[in-house]
Amino acid sequence: MLDDDELANELVIFILEMAGITDYNIFTSGEEALGFLASRGNDNEFPDVIFVDINMPGMNGFEFINHYEERFLKYNPETRLILLTNSVLANEKKRASQCESVYGFWNKPLTEEQLKGLIETVSNNKR
Repeated sequence: MLDDDELANELVIFILEMAGITDYNIFTSGEEALGFLASRGNDNEFPDVIFVDINMPGMNGFEFINHYEERFLKYNPETRLILLTNSVLANEKKRASQCESVYGFWNKPLTEEQLKGLIETVSNNKR
């Protein structure tokens, strides 16, 4: 999870833990998240899903996605990036749809139903 909003992060943690997911990482800056991903290399410890907020100070979500696609997408094409945002701007949704790594553009807050569907999709693709 990459979001500078502490309340949004707490809500995502709550939903993840209700779904029985305890293996997650929370980052409040794009630079911090990119450093973590670089430390994962291209092994089995690379995340299956990354939730990304668009509007953050410093590196915004689209800048993070650009760095992600340049450095990691080639080696981890199964990882799904989901923009989890308060944005309702049509141009941001269109821009997200043009990013190869973006799987979804979801409005905050994350819901249990969205997470269950995502878990099912990721599980089915690992088989």
